Amino acid sequence: MPVTKTVLKNTNNETIVKIAGTAAAATIDLQTDCLASTQAIDGATQTVNIAGCQWVGLPTATITITRNSVNILTLPGGGADTIDLAAGSGYVDTINNTDDIVVTIAGAEAQLYLTLRKVGGYATKVEEAVYGAYDDRSRVGASTTLSGSPDKV
Repeated sequence: MPVTKTVLKNTNNETIVKIAGTAAAATIDLQTDCLASTQAIDGATQTVNIAGCQWVGLPTATITITRNSVNILTLPGGGADTIDLAAGSGYVDTINNTDDIVVTIAGAEAQLYLTLRKVGGYATKVEEAVYGAYDDRSRVGASTTLSGSPDKV
């Protein structure tokens, strides 16, 4: 069974990704997979921390999470487990947090739910507090078509 990647939730602050399958790898691209429909890349480096994970796998399964070829987590199969870094321990994993995340499943079938927290490199398109009625939710900044808009040229 090939490894599949599914983005289950994607908000301005958090992305939840499911990786499932056997004997292959999937890459979570910070510029595309973590970009919510209400966001744009803001020119800064995309910075995403690992806040937690939940996984389940057959006894011979191993899930390895790497960033820039550095092992971040190695998770065993043989049942279900969870790591909640942000809530229980009060910290998140920031190692190589500007690099894409590669999840490799080896040995047998396994599933991983990865909780990611965005901390930089994304701009919100929803700016009603700044632009009020002139907010243009299709882009960063105010409308360029409404009379009186601060971004109208």
